[in-house]
Amino acid sequence: MRPRSANSADWVVVGSRSHQSDEFKAFMEDYADAEIVSMGSSLKLCLVAEGKADLYPRLGLTSEWDTAASQAVVEAAGGQVLAFPKMKPLGCNQNEDSILNPHFLVCASPL
Repeated sequence: MRPRSANSADWVVVGSRSHQSDEFKAFMEDYADAEIVSMGSSLKLCLVAEGKADLYPRLGLTSEWDTAASQAVVEAAGGQVLAFPKMKPLGCNQNEDSILNPHFLVCASPL
């Protein structure tokens, strides 16, 4: 993991080119100067784990199978995957009726 700069102009935020919801756009207003990199969900989590990105706000639907393995990689590297807006660790198998994740944030270092 790389140290996170206090200046959001230095931040790299991973997001989706095809899934930029109104919520994502509103979230990014606080990071207007950040560079946005687009790719698939599990790869975005891995970029945060590798230290090539600082933040991944996923404010749209994903399934647990899209994120579980890469969440383990992020956490092993010292980052966090947090349910948003509750800011609690994202879990798996929390709802026996659904495998959908809530919105979440992937952070390069603990918040």
